[in-house]
Parts: sequence; C-alpha cells; structure tokens
Amino acid sequence: MSNTGNDRIERLWELLGPGVLLPWSAGSKGGNKKWNHRQLADMNDATYLAKLEKTGNIGVSLGKVSNGLLTIDIDDDRHVEPFLEANPLLRHTLRTAAQWGCNIWLRCTSDYPSSCKLKHQSGKEIGEWRADGNQTIIAGTHPTGVPYHFVVEKPVIAVDYKDIIWPDAILPPQATESKRVRGVRRTREKEVVCISGGCEQIQAFVGGNDLIAQVAPTDYHQNNPSLFKLARLVKSYENVVGRPATEAELEFVFDRWSLIARPFWRRELTRDDYYAEFLEAYGYARIGLDENPIELAVSRAKATPLPQVQGFTDKRIRLLGAICREMQQITGANPFFLPTRKLGEILGVHWTHVGRWLRILEKPLQMIHLAPGEVRKRGGIRCPRYYYGPRSRAAKKVSIAEPLAICDGSLVIPEKAA
Repeated sequence: MSNTGNDRIERLWELLGPGVLLPWSAGSKGGNKKWNHRQLADMNDATYLAKLEKTGNIGVSLGKVSNGLLTIDIDDDRHVEPFLEANPLLRHTLRTAAQWGCNIWLRCTSDYPSSCKLKHQSGKEIGEWRADGNQTIIAGTHPTGVPYHFVVEKPVIAVDYKDIIWPDAILPPQATESKRVRGVRRTREKEVVCISGGCEQIQAFVGGNDLIAQVAPTDYHQNNPSLFKLARLVKSYENVVGRPATEAELEFVFDRWSLIARPFWRRELTRDDYYAEFLEAYGYARIGLDENPIELAVSRAKATPLPQVQGFTDKRIRLLGAICREMQQITGANPFFLPTRKLGEILGVHWTHVGRWLRILEKPLQMIHLAPGEVRKRGGIRCPRYYYGPRSRAAKKVSIAEPLAICDGSLVIPEKAA
C-alpha cells in the first residue's frame, strides 16, 4: 500500500493491515454506488487514494478481498462483555464503536461462515457476522451525528475461526436453535476451557503463522535477532493471557518458527542448538514485542516519585534520571541504551541537552555509569550503554549477565548461533 501522507489513512492501515478502504460521504453507512469491485491493488492508485483523503466516512470491504479481515458487529451492549469473557484474546484486537454496541475486528486464517445476522437464543437479532460481501464503517460520523471512535486502538489480531467461542446467549453464525447445535457448542467450549497444557490459546494468539512469520528470518545471519523477537512475542502473549507460557507452548512457538527459519540455519547447528538459544533469549526478554522499552520506561518514570538530582531543580533532568532507573528495571542485570534524539522529543529539549545531562548524571553525580568496554567518543554518533547505580553494582552485574542493549527501541542480545 502506498504512503499517502494522510495521517488518518496511514493509521488505519497500521491497525487493519491489508484492507480495501472505501470512501463514503459523512454520516453515511454506505451508498448505492458499486464498491464490490474494489481490490487491494486500488490501495496503490493515487487517484483513488486522493478520494479517500477527502472523504467524510471510510468503510472497509470485508472478507477474502481484504485477506480475511472481518468484523463481529454486536448491536446490544449487554452482549459485548459476555462475548469478550469467552474470548479474552479478542479484548486486545481493534474495536470500534459509534452510537451503540461495537465492531470487533479480526482476521480469519481459516475458512469461515458467510455473512449473516447474529441472533440471541430467543431468536432476536443482536448483530451481524460481517464477512465476504459486507463492509464496515471505521472512521467518520454515524448517521445520528456521533463520531466513530476506537474503543481498543490496537492492530487486528489473526485467529482461526474454530477458536472463536460463542456464549450460550449468542447463536453461532448460520446456526439453528436446535438442542443438537447448542449441545455441540457447549461440549466444544468445555473442551477448549478445560484442556490442560495444550497450545490452543497461543495458536489463536499467533494466528496460524502470521505473527511468527513477521519475526522469522528472511536471509542468513538473522537467526539471533529473530529468536529474540520470537521470545518477546511470547512475552506479549503472556501479557494477554496473564500467566507464563507453558513448556509445551514455548516448544510449539519455536517449532512453528523452525518451519520458516530452517533454510537459513547454519549447517553445523541442530534444532536443539537453536531451541537452546531461543530459551536463553526467552530468559533475557523483559517486555513484549508490542511494547517499546523507552516508552514503557517513560510511562513508569512519570508514575513514580522522581529522584532528587543534587544541585538541579529542573524536573526534566530528574525525569531523565527516573527513566534511567526504569530502564535498568526493564533490562534486569544488563546495561541499557538511551537514544538521545528520542529522549529529546520526550523531554522537550534539543538532543544535545540530553547528551549533556547524561554526562552530568554519569561523571559528577554518579547516578549512572558507562558499561564496561564502552567509550564515549567526542563527536561520535553512537550512544553508549549504561548501568544505573554505583559502579561497583555495575561491575557485579557484568559477571552474571551477557550484554543486552536497547537500540532504537529494540532489544539486542549477543550474536551466537546466528
């Protein structure tokens, strides 16, 4: 998809992934003009993109045309929470709303039912399963004048349709009210909930191989950073489900990664060599793949009392000291990297001020120290790595941990079995 220069459209693509956007007038849910002929290729058409930039409302063509992008439209607010309780992973996918109810966005990685109305077990219509041939408005103004907004502003999660659990009150798409259907549904729900040590949850989270393919190597000498990204992907999963990954889930994720990465493995290394490296990377990982360490450190620093910086009253340098403290918490026993330009934006000062403050925190005040082997070069373009706290503490850490750096918001572990 082309870079449009339009922030609204660029943001929608970031959240939706591959999707066919449709221009509609403000306050409209669509119109009589034809739109089913639109394809993903149109998202590279400058003339079509110009229409999208000027339009009032933006819809999304659903189903196969948008690589399995679908929405679950629940009109009655009372049924939203029961559905999310049955499908906790979908609490973290894109969700939009306007006047009432909401649309829960997902990307199906397997076959799915045709578009249809969703019904309560009483027979009352309570929403829609929107798939092939349907479209959903994602931005603009509802016919009642209420603006469409994000309830959950996170990228669409990919799932296998069979992993969606339908609460008793909501009949599955195209189901009847027969006891046989309800009995099958209850039996299946019980199986999914009661399976112990299985991999159904993490399989739904990674959406087949979609998320794993995004972190897998595409060439030689990429296995080491790829495995660390895979480890951080597991941390993201743990944040969603609220528990550590099981041994079976760790092995499941690694084996899926292996299917894609194996062509780029070194000949002298085995599957066990790479699995050992993955477990080591998992031990290093502190934050999820969807979390930016700098942003996380800033958020934590602002939520806690700022440390005193002797001789200074400017809260910005005190906040910088707090960020250093939180970065050390994130990296554990490892040194951390601070991008001065990014911190300049956060603190509202020129990046050279950040560099000067870091030197002050290091030498005269000794709140931070250069990691062993780091050298500050005058006029250099590379920021060094630091430890927070007394130098003796930093020296002790080096003896028990491998170097772990944070560069441009990404964690990097030492090159081993790459």
